[in-house]
Amino acid sequence: MENFDAIEKMLAYAGAQGRRNLTETEVYQVLTLAGLEAPKHLLFPAAGFTPAVAAAQVCEALPGDKAVLKLVSSKTLHKTESGGVKVADKTPEALTEALKAMAARFPDAEAFMAAEFVPHAAFALGEELLLGARSDEAFGPVITLGPGGTNAEALIKSLRPGTAPSVIPADLAYNSSAWEKFLADSWIWRYVSGGVRGGRRLAQDGEVLKWLEGFSHLTRHFRDGGASDWAIEEFEINPLAVSRGRLTALDGVLRFRPAKRSGPRVKPSRKGVDGLVHTRSAAVVGVSEKKMNMARIILNNILKAGFPKERTYVVKEGVGEIDGVKCFASPAELPEKVDMYVVAVPSPEVPRVLSEAGGSGKVNGVVLISGGMGEKSGSEGMAGTVVDAIARSREKNPDFALSGGNSMGIVLNGARLNTFFIPEYKLEHPLGENPFMAGTAFVSQSGAFVISTISKLPWLKPAYSITVGNQQDVTVPDYVERLADEENLKVLLVYMEGFKPGDGLALAKTIEKARAKGKLVVLYKAGRTAVGQKAVMGHTASIAGDYLVTRLIMENAGALVAETFDDFSDLAALACTFACLEPKDGNTFLMSNAGFEAAGMADGVSGRVTADMSPALAAEINKTLREFRLDSIVDAKNPLDVTPMASDEAIAGVVRTALSSDEFSGAVVSMVPLTPSMNTLPKGGSWPDDLEKSFIKGAAEAAREARKPLIFCVAAGTLYEPYCAHAQKLGVPVFRSADRALLLYGRYLDYVLK
Repeated sequence: MENFDAIEKMLAYAGAQGRRNLTETEVYQVLTLAGLEAPKHLLFPAAGFTPAVAAAQVCEALPGDKAVLKLVSSKTLHKTESGGVKVADKTPEALTEALKAMAARFPDAEAFMAAEFVPHAAFALGEELLLGARSDEAFGPVITLGPGGTNAEALIKSLRPGTAPSVIPADLAYNSSAWEKFLADSWIWRYVSGGVRGGRRLAQDGEVLKWLEGFSHLTRHFRDGGASDWAIEEFEINPLAVSRGRLTALDGVLRFRPAKRSGPRVKPSRKGVDGLVHTRSAAVVGVSEKKMNMARIILNNILKAGFPKERTYVVKEGVGEIDGVKCFASPAELPEKVDMYVVAVPSPEVPRVLSEAGGSGKVNGVVLISGGMGEKSGSEGMAGTVVDAIARSREKNPDFALSGGNSMGIVLNGARLNTFFIPEYKLEHPLGENPFMAGTAFVSQSGAFVISTISKLPWLKPAYSITVGNQQDVTVPDYVERLADEENLKVLLVYMEGFKPGDGLALAKTIEKARAKGKLVVLYKAGRTAVGQKAVMGHTASIAGDYLVTRLIMENAGALVAETFDDFSDLAALACTFACLEPKDGNTFLMSNAGFEAAGMADGVSGRVTADMSPALAAEINKTLREFRLDSIVDAKNPLDVTPMASDEAIAGVVRTALSSDEFSGAVVSMVPLTPSMNTLPKGGSWPDDLEKSFIKGAAEAAREARKPLIFCVAAGTLYEPYCAHAQKLGVPVFRSADRALLLYGRYLDYVLK
């Protein structure tokens, strides 16, 4: 476009002067060229500046009875804070006096500017906006809309959690419907559009859409790997004033730099990734015939998992076989091309091993367990040799792919393949099927995060458990993109530390597609602070982006973003258990045998979670209470405290009655297990309890028949871990407090019902 050419020349001119930002008047030129509204203004160079002459010109040229006087400096970007902005009456006397004072205050100024005064209520929500764009390596150009003005930052920090500026990658704004959704989700635009109580519309949606699309076009053109020699690093209009139905820029900052010519990374082929998730043959490198080293543990785990021994190989020179598996001196001698080549050798040996593997033509995919390839200072050169080895291998085999290094391994339940290097006695490996669990894939940059989560949730048996390490080739988004197409999967659990170039955008697009197919995506993103980003860099040598931007983009794409590790585990439990259910609303039956929990449940009823119950249904539940002789001590209500006198049979009967009603879409049942009226300990001790007689079995059956969520809470100590495990084996997620259960269930409902 011709206007892009003019902007290109402006950036080149400023760049030739050694500048990396435009002055405010230059920003206004950019806006005008982009068809956006800038205030009428006059520029007065400092050389030969005469306040009286300038004042006369302002009075003649600018409309209104006031004018805004500003310092123009490429060094002073925050003019208001430094005293470089003043509103003066548009009279020769007032303007002359104000310009004299400004010239005296800033003797080194490059120029001064006078702009028309745009009337608006500066301190009213919705009358001053902040519109920004920035270059992001993971997401490309990112557009932000939020509250503006001099107190914008303080205002945003004071907002309640969950209320933040609206964010969208320019590359995800596919069409008008994407922008319309963006505006609909923007809390600040509701003030402009009159969508708040007592509000009035200040501007039409089309007015801000013009600005959003203009910013999008500009930043997509002036970007890394684009058509321009320059990239816009940051572009901010603050405030963008809403006045008389129009949006006008009252200040602007534009920072730029030479564009990077390299585009997004070269991704592995789909076929290459497919071999790592649908493995038919495997080989292990680094196995010791004398001791149980890491590679030998992996070999034994492969055999114990049930992977065909005849399609399992060891690459080792001078040995005939190890643990019944045939050895071959080099990958070139393997009897077939292997899908998964597991490398667990000391890091100095990795370049040679990878070079041999790639050159053999017998290896499709590598799982690199070995670390020391860029995670620590001084190992960057080793990481470079790995990248070079991948490139050379692809020359011979375009579908060559590498997962890792610093990977924990991969577990594929369908293929009966387990390449974790954790001994079986240390961890119950995630092998086998849980009949009460939806099809799940767990893809994590951190291997330790996977085994820690599985250790806490032993019922979790994902179809795919994939640890990716430092993403030197295949990345977390690559795996998620491939697995999102698996029809049998309903849940994707994702742990991310850092994105490679373009991967944030790729993951957001994949999440959008997965949600469109009815899949649930639970995400934890690490590297949220400067310290956290350093920790991530130290572990995986990856790029850690801004957490707030990542969270907003991923939530908008359709991810359920966990704020803590515990939240991730609990949300994963809800998603994996309830993914195949479709609650129509959040009206929930709540029951306990303790007054404090019933009260806590009542306090937790808010937002999406409701606790309504009709008189007719209360009468039905009263019948059940009467059947078990509880009607003399308790009346049906919601939440219901059935008291410690209730037996397992009574509790199961009440739950069945409640879940059989169309009024309730789910139930949260919290039973303090210390009462003698219930079976809460395993059979065989010095007590009469028998978990097989617990109400949980009948309640779980009732929930499955009704196809409704059932959550169980156990507010007691470690003695009752078997009680919790019993419920989990029956497909009922367990919490250790009712208030947390309601909080997380509310978040889950917000996600699946929005």
